[in-house]
Amino acid sequence: MKTKTKKMSSTKKKLLVDIAVFVVFAIVSAPQSTGIAVHEWLSFIFVVPIITHLLLNWKWIVKVTTRMFKKLPGETRFNYIWDFVLFIMMVLVMVSGVLVSESALPAMGIAFAIDPFWVTLHDMSANVLLLMIGVHLAMHWTWIIDAFKKYILRRTKTSPQTAGGQ
Repeated sequence: MKTKTKKMSSTKKKLLVDIAVFVVFAIVSAPQSTGIAVHEWLSFIFVVPIITHLLLNWKWIVKVTTRMFKKLPGETRFNYIWDFVLFIMMVLVMVSGVLVSESALPAMGIAFAIDPFWVTLHDMSANVLLLMIGVHLAMHWTWIIDAFKKYILRRTKTSPQTAGGQ
């Protein structure tokens, strides 16, 4: 006998991936709390949820890209450009982070002199990235709250049948 498995909605998948992105990003963003080794190794792992986030939103990316120079709401255009710059900034932070690695790369047998230029670029771009992520979250705040209410809070509320201990 076949058991029917309920397919997870794309919104729920996006929410769960975004929660993972947020949690890992929050941890990675505090190397003074975790130490450099954890910061670097988690940064390598961080690539997976970011790519997953992009893939889950790929239809929107393609749709807006093809309509970018046509009629498009201003908010959508701004969101697209902001997200594109955010992606470039994230790549810059990651590349500069690899170039200043003190723990992960040496552990893999890859060691080279750390240039102060890359250290400064990594620190400055990481700080700008934090601000950009804040704006990104603010732009999507309604979606975040609605999805959280629908998929997270809904599961934690007690149903009328179980409320009275029945």
